[in-house]
Amino acid sequence: MSSEFQVPQGFKQLAGVSPAEDDIGPFYYKKSDSGLQLGFHAQHKNCNGLGTVHGGVLMCFADYAATMLALSGVKENCATISFTSDFMAAAKRGDWISANGVVVKRTGSLTFLRGQLQVGEELVLSFQCVMRRLKKPS
Repeated sequence: MSSEFQVPQGFKQLAGVSPAEDDIGPFYYKKSDSGLQLGFHAQHKNCNGLGTVHGGVLMCFADYAATMLALSGVKENCATISFTSDFMAAAKRGDWISANGVVVKRTGSLTFLRGQLQVGEELVLSFQCVMRRLKKPS
């Protein structure tokens, strides 16, 4: 199925920034009037022995989504310092897994977020995280 999959129109890959995410993904984003949309196509390489997407892959995608959401609209970098997640349902090979979330609060040094991963309307994973705000190198 992975060779037949078409990335939804308008989605782009942020390649070359994080080799780990490039290897696990690719993960995609799309800026729109309604905000930042994030997604990835689950492939065979993302699955565990049960034939479902490995929980670590879902958590990696959620961390990518949290980072993209934290950096949306600001000119800085960030690093994850706390990440919690709850698995609600399984995703499987061939699924388009989408992410959405909100920045709950920004302080001088931290960004607090919460979000979720979904396949269609089904909730797959919920997450909360705290990001350290970092200045971009000059």
